[in-house]
Amino acid sequence: MKHLKHFIAAGALFCLATSCESILKETPEDRSTINNFFQSTENLDHSLTAAYRQLVDNAWNRSLGGARSRTVFMGADDFTSQPGGNKADFKAGDQLNIGSSDINISGTGWNLPYDVILQSNFAIQGIEDLIARGEDETTVKAMGAEAYFLRAWSYFRLVRLYGDVPVVLDPSYSQENANLTRTPVKEVYQQILSDLEFALEHLPKQQVERGRVSYWAAKALKADVHLTMAGWPLKETENYALALKAAEDVINNGGFSFEEDFAPIFDYNRQDSNTEYIWQLKFCNVINCPGAGLITTFASQTTKPGELGGFQDIYVEIAYYNKFPEGNRKDFTFLSELKTKDGTTIPWEEFTWKHPFLSKFYSGTVNKDLPYEDQVGTTAPSSDLDLPMYRITEMMLIYAEAQVNGGGGEATKALEYLNQVRRRGKGVPTNQTDADDLMAFTAQDVIDERGWEFIGEQKRWFDLIRTETLANALSDRDPSENPLIGDPSNKNFYLLPLPDIDLELNPNLTQNPR
Repeated sequence: MKHLKHFIAAGALFCLATSCESILKETPEDRSTINNFFQSTENLDHSLTAAYRQLVDNAWNRSLGGARSRTVFMGADDFTSQPGGNKADFKAGDQLNIGSSDINISGTGWNLPYDVILQSNFAIQGIEDLIARGEDETTVKAMGAEAYFLRAWSYFRLVRLYGDVPVVLDPSYSQENANLTRTPVKEVYQQILSDLEFALEHLPKQQVERGRVSYWAAKALKADVHLTMAGWPLKETENYALALKAAEDVINNGGFSFEEDFAPIFDYNRQDSNTEYIWQLKFCNVINCPGAGLITTFASQTTKPGELGGFQDIYVEIAYYNKFPEGNRKDFTFLSELKTKDGTTIPWEEFTWKHPFLSKFYSGTVNKDLPYEDQVGTTAPSSDLDLPMYRITEMMLIYAEAQVNGGGGEATKALEYLNQVRRRGKGVPTNQTDADDLMAFTAQDVIDERGWEFIGEQKRWFDLIRTETLANALSDRDPSENPLIGDPSNKNFYLLPLPDIDLELNPNLTQNPR
C-alpha cells in the first residue's frame, strides 16, 4: 500500500535497531526473512524496539517529539506560527490549507503510523514462530501484545486524521498490499478494538521500562477510542458507557496518582517517579545517544522565542491565551514574559512575534525565573524530557464527559473529578471545595477543561473534531493571526488529504474531498 521506498527505509531502520548480521547472510531464496529472524525472544524485543523507535526518530521532521508532528494539528485554536519563512507547513495547517503534496505533513500524519504498523506487523508474525520453537508462551505473548497496542494506536491516529484508510495486517511487500483500497472507518475501529483485546489479555500490569506500554496504557487507549467512537463521525453514543467503564478501571485500579500540583508533573528530575503518567514517550539526548536524533525538539528550540535562541516554529494563539483560566497552571504553561538582568520584564506583546509561547515542557532547558540573557545559547535542542501520551487526569475527564453524555456512572463523582482538575489549575487544594467550583457541568465544560489541561499533548484537534466544535472554537480568532483559508464549518476540512505520491502509485486509493 505504501510506496516502496518507505518500506525499504523502515527495513533499514529495523537493521539499525537490531543486529542484522543473521538476516544478511545468504539464505535459500524460497525462505522468508521473518522465518530466519525470530530465533529467540531477544529478536522479538529488537523488533519491538524498531516499532517504538518510529515514534521518536527523526526529531526535526516527523518524530512525535518534534515540531512537524504538530503540523497536522495546527488548525485548532491553540497554536499558530509565523506568516512566512521556512514555516510554510505550519502556516498551512494553521490556515486549514494543508495540501496533498506537502511531504512534511504527510511524513508525520501518514508515513509515521504506517511505519509503526509495518514494524508491529513484523513483530506480531514472530509470536507463533517463537512459541513453536519452544519459547515461553506467556513471555512471548506479553511482548507481542506491545506490538498489537502500537498497531492499534497507529490506526487510531490514522482513522482520526484521514477517515477511511487501508488496513495492512502483515509486513510483506506484495502487490496485494501495494494496491489496497480504503477500509471504512467503522471497520478500522473494529480492527483497533480487536488489537486492544489481545493487548489487554497479555500485557503486564506494570511497564517493563519507562516508555513501554502496559495493560493500563491499553485500557487508557480503549477509553479514548470509545469516547471518540461516540462522537463524529460514527456518533455511536453507546460507546460513552464503554469509555466510562474503561476510564474508571484505570482510575480505581491502575495505581496512578492525581498530582496535587501541576508543575511537578513535567519535572525533568521526576521522570522515573512520575505517578501521573500512564504512558509516556521516552527520548534520549545528544549526550547519552550521540548521533541518534532522539530528542524532544518540541520541548526545546521549537517552542522558544528568538530572544532565547529558539526557532519559534510554534507559539500560542492570542485568543486562546486570553481565555485560559488564571492560576498556577497558566503561569507554568506559558512563557508570557522574559525576566532581564536589570530586574525588569519584557511582556509577550514585545516579543519578536508578539505572542506568548508554550513553556510547559521547558524543564531541563530553560528556567523562566532567571534572566533570559544568561540563557541565550544554552537552550540547544538537547532536551529528552518525556512527553505524555496518557495521564490519569485524562481518565478523570473522560469519566466526566462520558457520564454527562449519558454513559452511566455517578454524577457527583464526575463533577468532583472535573472540579479537582479545575482547582489544581487555579492552584488551590484539590480535595477542598472552592468558591469557583462548578455546581453542575456540561460536556462543553469538560471539552474546555481538556483544552486547558492538555495543551501541547496532541489532544485539542481531535477533541474539536469529534465534538464538531472546530468552527465555534475559531470564531473569536484574533484578527492578527494568519487568516483562515479553509472553512472550519465545512466538515471536509476535518480530514487531511491523502499524499499525492500514494495516490499515484496505488490507483485503488481515492482522495478526501475538499
